[in-house]
Amino acid sequence: MICSVEGKLVNKTPMEIVVDVSGIGYVIKVPLSTSSVLPDQGSVVRLFTTLMIREENIELYGFATEKEWKIFQKMILLPGVGPKMALRILSRLSPDEILNAVISQDIDFLKRTPGIGKKTAERLVMELKHHIEGIEFVSEELSGDFIPEAIEALTVLGYKRNDAQQIVRKTAKEIEKKPESLEMFLKEILKRM
Repeated sequence: MICSVEGKLVNKTPMEIVVDVSGIGYVIKVPLSTSSVLPDQGSVVRLFTTLMIREENIELYGFATEKEWKIFQKMILLPGVGPKMALRILSRLSPDEILNAVISQDIDFLKRTPGIGKKTAERLVMELKHHIEGIEFVSEELSGDFIPEAIEALTVLGYKRNDAQQIVRKTAKEIEKKPESLEMFLKEILKRM
């Protein structure tokens, strides 16, 4: 199994990259969250990877963070959730958002991802809760219920999803008391940007 790849980034599209490792170019499928944080072409990158061997295909999937990689590995074990759907989910939701939705059994939140219907969202909630032990994550309860809404608001304003997630989570950790409203939380975030 290939669990990580380090080399020169020679090509990058939103969902697929090519990494040159000692003269061998590896085509790696990535979620948008990973693609958005990768450096410019020509830079050295290191990704956590999962190799999938199917009857007619051999595909390599890569992730910028270990947490994304672990969530991907858990999701592809579930019946009806293949690597394409898992990538789609990780392109739309952060690992913490997925884990919070599973723990709080928020099926409606998971259904916001294109291609995820009610049955798939229910399956994710029911099955993933048995597989997420040992994965640390930031609980939304620590800083109010406004984290997903604040991230969504910033992406609507034109910020990259990863940037929005980072500033929202950083602000949530730094503020002394829970915000009373989404508007107050957004004001705090915008002050720090």
